[in-house]
Parts: sequence; C-alpha cells; structure tokens
Amino acid sequence: MNPSKPPRSQVVLLLIESSRGYGRACLHGVADYCRIHRNWQILHVERRLNEALPEAIQHWNIDGVITRIETDDVMETIDRLGRPTVDLRGSYFPQRGATFDTDHAACAEMAVEHFVERGLRDIAYCGYPGIDFSDLRAAPFERIARQHGCRTHSFVGSQVDRDAMVRELLGESETNELGKWVQSLPRPCGILGCNDVRARQVLMSCKLAGVAVPEDIALLGIDNDLTICNLVTPLLSSIEPDAHRIGYEGAASLDRLMKGEQVEKHVLIPPKSIVVRGSSDVMAIADREVAAIVHYISEHACSGLSVEMIANQFHLSRSSLDRRFQQELGRGIKSEIDRVRIDHAKALLRYTDLKLIAIAHHTSYSSAAKLVSAFKRITGVTPGAFRANWQ
Repeated sequence: MNPSKPPRSQVVLLLIESSRGYGRACLHGVADYCRIHRNWQILHVERRLNEALPEAIQHWNIDGVITRIETDDVMETIDRLGRPTVDLRGSYFPQRGATFDTDHAACAEMAVEHFVERGLRDIAYCGYPGIDFSDLRAAPFERIARQHGCRTHSFVGSQVDRDAMVRELLGESETNELGKWVQSLPRPCGILGCNDVRARQVLMSCKLAGVAVPEDIALLGIDNDLTICNLVTPLLSSIEPDAHRIGYEGAASLDRLMKGEQVEKHVLIPPKSIVVRGSSDVMAIADREVAAIVHYISEHACSGLSVEMIANQFHLSRSSLDRRFQQELGRGIKSEIDRVRIDHAKALLRYTDLKLIAIAHHTSYSSAAKLVSAFKRITGVTPGAFRANWQ
C-alpha cells in the first residue's frame, strides 16, 4: 500500500510593505504564526504601500491573501481574486474576509495622558487632513484632551491628496507653514504627530524656527519606527502599536477563513506603550520649586525615596507638598514617586528578563508582592500580564 500523500500546502499571498517599521512588524507576526502552523507556502510580493499590484496576480494559484490595502484599485484587484483575505491596514473591508487595525482612539488617549502627566495644558495635533488614519486619530485626540481640561490646537496645512505616501512627501515641503504654526502655539505645548514621519517633519520645522524641543514643544509620534525615531535630535518619543500582534492574529484569522469558519470582521488592537525619548522628556511646571522636586524624584525615586525625606530635603511640610503638586500636576507627591518607580519597573519588564524580586529591588519595593500590588493599582494589570503583552 502506498503511503498517503501529505496534505497540499496552502498558498498564501503576502502583500505587505517592508519599507517601514509597522509593515515589518506585521510581517514578523505573520512569520511567527507560520512557524507554528507549517502548512502554508508564503508568496511574498515586495512592494510599496501605494504600489499597484502586478497584472499576473489574477492567474496565480493562491488560497488566501494577507495584505495592507491603501487604494481603491488594490481593493478591487483583491476582491476579483475571490479568495479569503485579511487586510492589516483597516480602511478597506474585503468582500471575503476581515480587517485588523491599530486602535486609533487608544493611541489618542495614551498621547493625551502622556502630555497631561507632564503638566501640559495646551496640546496640539499635527496630521495629514483627509488621510484616513490621520483623521481617525485627530477626532478622539481633541475630544479626550478637552475631557482633561486641555486647550487644543491643530495644523491644517494647504496640501491635499488622498494617498498617504504622497502626503508624507508633500509634507516635506511644508516646513515654512509648520514653522509658523509652531511659533504661534502657546508655550509650553505638547504636539502629537499622526505618525513618526509627521512628527519628524514638525521637529525639523521647530529647529528651523528656533523653537526648543522638548522645552517649548514636547513632541510625540506614532509607530515607533526606529529608523525615524533614532535618526533625529532629540530622539523622537513615539507610541508603539502592536503591529506584531496584528500580523499574528491576522494570519490566525485567515487560517480560519480558509477552513470555512466565521471570524470577526473588524478587529482593533490597542497600542503597546509609549517609548519615551528626548523629544517629550520634560515637565511643564510653573512652580520652580515643584519642578526641582520633580527632577529630584526622577533621579532618586528608585533609591528608597519617601515623602518625609523630600520634605526634610526641601524644608517643606507634607501638606504643602501635596497641595502644590496637586495644583501643578493634578496628583499628590506620593503618586509622583509611585509613577516614576512603576515607569522604571515597566522598562525592566520590557527590556530585561529579570525576575520580579529583582525588579522589586531595583525599584525600591521590599518584596515582589508589594511590587505586584502597586503595579496593578497604578496600571490596572499585573507585571506578568504587562510583560506578556509587550512580548
């Protein structure tokens, strides 16, 4: 008796750009799914996000598609294939499939809280008006900022084009307009760029206009594309979307679709965290003494610092410290100490494999249990869940 043939590998067409960090992270997520589920044959077509698809695609023998759809033409071509499709960009909805996207409102909320924590009450948005992902971030950013009692500002600009890649290129010629805009903003002010490219354009305009970053303008991007964030001065702070998870879960969704199963049609994945770098590493505090104490806390919070020690160091009562911190930051001095310690714990959870007891030691908690309790109280999740989500 002849041994039975192994099942035919399913051919999956992968149409995801690798020119940007977001696309590369999506590809890594798909690759990780494929390593676990070995019955796929990947056909990866290297292309730019806005590039037309090859005409021969209609004749390829494929079983499913994972893509990032940027234009109507690409959407129509994909639909004509008649194959299960998962889109990882979120603006188009394949006839036979699902779409995954970053949760833009969650990005906006994260950005507003980042600025508010730094004492900023004027915050601004700089996007590409008319571009889908930019507009999806602009509206919740303004709404959430107003809920926090902030004054909001936005850059409109004169360029108009529906193609995101073209708008990014046109944005390079808006230096003078952007420079005049940042000069018109009240200072200090926090600015969220709709992505890292836009934030870099704002940063360059600030330099040319003589506006200091982060002292006058605290700047934040979205995507955490290291080839952008690490090639500017100061280094660019950025919100890191969970593009790896989007790629992995998108691949899992396609697997179910190719088996004839039902899947959720539109999935939003929250961002991972803010990677704080020099462009937003500032505290906007009018009270000079409170500003000095905040700086002192940032340097000594993880060395066993207490409110009593600060009160003695600066010759102030605890009640006075709490009142002045509430006025300037909207939180008490103990909360500021805890915030710095937990931020350091987050960094150790992300970038090291230290056990909780070691992290507790590095952040001045007397035990792992006390670290877990404080971490969950402040962040809403346990350190273990935070580390798992990051990885």
